[in-house]
Amino acid sequence: MFDLEINKSRQQMISLFLMGIFLVSGCSSSPTLSLDDSAGAMITASAAESTINSTISEANIASSTSSTSSTSSNTSNSTSSEGSQNNDDQTVRQQFQKLVQWQDKCYQKPKSCRVEEFTIVGTKYHQALSEQMSLYAKNNINSRPGHGKREVAIETITFDDAALVAQVDACIYDTVILYMDGFIFNDHVSSSHNRWTLQRDKDRWKWIGFQTLRRQYNTNICQE
Repeated sequence: MFDLEINKSRQQMISLFLMGIFLVSGCSSSPTLSLDDSAGAMITASAAESTINSTISEANIASSTSSTSSTSSNTSNSTSSEGSQNNDDQTVRQQFQKLVQWQDKCYQKPKSCRVEEFTIVGTKYHQALSEQMSLYAKNNINSRPGHGKREVAIETITFDDAALVAQVDACIYDTVILYMDGFIFNDHVSSSHNRWTLQRDKDRWKWIGFQTLRRQYNTNICQE
């Protein structure tokens, strides 16, 4: 604190000195002077630093939240994609078994077989099966329920989303006996690894292609 008992000359000198400070300060800083300018500057700097740190902290929180949200979104999308694929896999698996059952019924009653129920019309597979069923119907070739069986074990299912098709690899153990005019026509026991290509037709999957990868007789390679 300033001494109130200082002499006039000293007061004058001090007054001139303060005026000089006022003029210099007026040109370079805020027109409001304070004896605590240095402390105020430190406080202001500290406040600014605190504000910056607070802003950075908020930005980091926002970034972290955004990152967490993005990660959560990616995880959700991944989970959704996996769930969708699992649903497709289950649908193809169930409908494939129905296709096998329809085909078995066609071999039992070729004359009433409707190949379009499990194949897409216009494909080579549809044409080949249609010709086979017509040949069986014409020559009275058929199988009989309980006279052998055809066991189909699905091994893998893969999807081509771009082509909207599915590929099913399965192993068949076939002991079905075929008759012609009541006599045994074919009683071979065989097993084979096969590949079917399926395409979605509205809400159902149907066969559009078939390939035998490996076949052996009088043995069951499906148990290997």
